[in-house]
Amino acid sequence: MASYREVLLRFPVVIAWLLAATFVANLLIEEIGPADAAWRVLVGLACAATAALSATLGFEAVTRRREMIGPGVRQLAAAIAGACGFCLVWFQDALHTSTWLLAFALVALIPVAPYLAGGSGESFRGLLGRLTFAFLLAAIGWSLLGGGISLVLVSLNLLFGLEVPFELYAHLAAMTALLFAPLFWLALIPRRFDLAADCRLDTLSARAVSVLGEWVAAPLILVYAVILHVYAAKCLLVGALPSGQSGWLVSGFGICLVTALVICRPFMRGARALTSAFLRHWPWLLPVPLLLLTMALTLRIGAYGVTPERYLLAALALVLAIIAALQSFPRWRGDIRPMAAIPVLAMLLASFGPQGAEWTSIRSQSERFLTIVEQPARNPQQTGEALAALGYLRNVDALARVAPAGAKLSNDTSSNEKALSFGTVARAWELDPSTAIEAGSGSSYFSRVYSGTAGIALEGFDLLLSGIDMSAGNVIEAPLSSGEVLRLQLEGRTLRVSSATRTSRFDLLPEMTATSSGTDSEPELVTLRQDGVRLGLVLETVSGSNGPVPTLDHLSGTILVNAKDWR
Repeated sequence: MASYREVLLRFPVVIAWLLAATFVANLLIEEIGPADAAWRVLVGLACAATAALSATLGFEAVTRRREMIGPGVRQLAAAIAGACGFCLVWFQDALHTSTWLLAFALVALIPVAPYLAGGSGESFRGLLGRLTFAFLLAAIGWSLLGGGISLVLVSLNLLFGLEVPFELYAHLAAMTALLFAPLFWLALIPRRFDLAADCRLDTLSARAVSVLGEWVAAPLILVYAVILHVYAAKCLLVGALPSGQSGWLVSGFGICLVTALVICRPFMRGARALTSAFLRHWPWLLPVPLLLLTMALTLRIGAYGVTPERYLLAALALVLAIIAALQSFPRWRGDIRPMAAIPVLAMLLASFGPQGAEWTSIRSQSERFLTIVEQPARNPQQTGEALAALGYLRNVDALARVAPAGAKLSNDTSSNEKALSFGTVARAWELDPSTAIEAGSGSSYFSRVYSGTAGIALEGFDLLLSGIDMSAGNVIEAPLSSGEVLRLQLEGRTLRVSSATRTSRFDLLPEMTATSSGTDSEPELVTLRQDGVRLGLVLETVSGSNGPVPTLDHLSGTILVNAKDWR
């Protein structure tokens, strides 16, 4: 472990960013300055420190291999990288930066950076193990230091009545988490990056990882692959297209496969036939699932445009295809460096700028919206799709891209002003904004709960059916006092009610399928009419699926009927 003086000389720029982040965190605790701007600065400084560390380690590795870069150049590169990381967060509105994706990519870049220009897979795995172990020690040290000092302060309060303000604990947590723990972690980072020889696991740990790979990871991945191939065969035989959810299943399969190869492959001996086949032929597990993913994405993007989620799925498909293709080259076969570096670089590129997930989605949804609204005639489904696209643009503050000339939009980004701007643009294109309460909110479902106590008049009904709980597609049987049995079934936006003598389909009221979520204070009686028959609903819960035409998936409550209508 290096001394703190050595750490300061090795990582001066990183420590400067950490000091600034600690200072801003303490300002936040004291509520000095606007909170939103302070939080953005804090996240930007944390990203700056992470980017500066990656640059420092990367240039250190190049220096040790080629001895062509001095310490001044390394620190200049670290300062530039840190400034870029901070600017990507501070100017996130203009650059459409996905902050969480950027932060994840920068953290993942730390162990990858020293091996972008050389090294070996074994050395990369050695550094990854060292950094992981150092992180665990730093987390333990943070807990001991912060917890120990907090315990001392609590003891002084309990035993001697010394008043300790709550803010002091917050300041302590901020300083230990943003400064002392990272300094401890930096002190444990090795100076050498050829760590293959001295970072091997001991016999017990290696055996444990081997068992994990051979008896858990490999069999489950192969079973997963068989399921996806059988599903592809089914789609081919029946002439069906892949479902939209198949994309997420394939992405999970790809992530599990790459993770298992990076962590477990060196310790899997291949003595078992199943393990040996997995290690030799794993690239051939990917083409069919990637074809499913490509077809599902093509259908969804063609129908509804690009969203950040679909963008990331497409990026993952491309990353997996590149990783599989690299295995055909002897130089890269079995090397885990590209397996880690390619996804990290893809995430970094996807997190900001015109090529990023959010900016690309804005362009796609803008074009989709304008294509629909500029048509001379629109059907209800197209209207719903246009409002959904407009809702997405509202959420990312991009309504100005589709606002017609002369529309006045507010620069205020509060929720109320966003709603007003949404309505202004919708009405300017002759759309009714009230039909899209949460269009484009990013949620696929809605649910409401009707709580509270209320007295409800029966209004001419003579039979009450309590405890009704219906899900779409399921038939619920409710016996009547006369011996008749009513069969109830949800069908999209209608309620089907049948007896031995008649069947009626009641159209549900629009407010029941409005795509809003939350809790209403009191239940109320909803009266439905069809073919001269009245039916009453006292709702407890409703939930459904968003879309151009929202539908109910579940309903519970009490139903009121007239027994004579069903005899």
